[in-house]
Amino acid sequence: MKVHYYPGCTLKEKAVNLEETTVKAMKILGVDLKEPEGWTCCGAEFPLSEEKISGLAAPARILRQVESEGGDKVTTTCAFCYNVLKRTNYALLNDPLKHKRINAFLKDDIKIDHETKDKSTGFDPYHGDVSVVHLLEFLRDEVGFSKIKAKIKRDLSGLKVAAYYGCRLLRPYSEVLMDKPDDPSIFEEFVESLGAQVVDFPFRQECCGSYISVSEPDVAAEASYRILRSAILGGADIMVLSCPLCYYNLDRRQGLIKDKFLEFSGFPVLYFTQLLAWALGEKISTLGFNDHYFNPRTVLEKVVKSEVAQ
Repeated sequence: MKVHYYPGCTLKEKAVNLEETTVKAMKILGVDLKEPEGWTCCGAEFPLSEEKISGLAAPARILRQVESEGGDKVTTTCAFCYNVLKRTNYALLNDPLKHKRINAFLKDDIKIDHETKDKSTGFDPYHGDVSVVHLLEFLRDEVGFSKIKAKIKRDLSGLKVAAYYGCRLLRPYSEVLMDKPDDPSIFEEFVESLGAQVVDFPFRQECCGSYISVSEPDVAAEASYRILRSAILGGADIMVLSCPLCYYNLDRRQGLIKDKFLEFSGFPVLYFTQLLAWALGEKISTLGFNDHYFNPRTVLEKVVKSEVAQ
């Protein structure tokens, strides 16, 4: 099985453990990930200006590239990239004027033959034939949670997992349409497919502070602390998520959280693909846990001791 896969900038630099475990897990599941040729940054944030639509050019160019390579679907693991690509696609498909204007904008994106220096006169517009799916959706709808369950190599039945959605996976619902924004279940179904126990905690959809961690780190630390505390009070052993910025706020800023909230002693936060790859049999030393502020290795090895019979 092949699918176009957009990693995004952060996975190549700051979230390498998300990138590498995505590739490892998909290979075990028999999925060949194809990156669009010459992909660029999606812009990280969906532009809200109705008049100046040049902000849609970067994500539209990615979608056009997937379409030009014969793809009808593109998946991504980064919650921000997913939100931007999905909402851009929605805007282009539901607003004919934006679709026309963005294709006119992209027409200036002329390819140059670097040997002859000649400009190509051909232009391939984006027709809108690509669907954007998060990897969780792809695992559910294309791979199948039942297939994942059949390939599990480690017994996670004693592991209690808090699945954290954050802001970008579910909203705005009319444009994203991944799951019910007030009562989602896809992340919990994924956790259950690994054989782990799901912990229901009330802050699973609350914002971690997002970019405010740059300008107001104390405010973001408090927001992140409330989320972590909610998972801990719910009895979770670990938290899983899909957003690199959420990971930064909830894991890498735990030192600041400890300074502000003395009762907080730390809590393991993982990308969902790290847990998936480990459950599928990958060695724990290959999952990038040394990059975490709170290394989850001790907790995982303490709770998960056995392997499923081959």
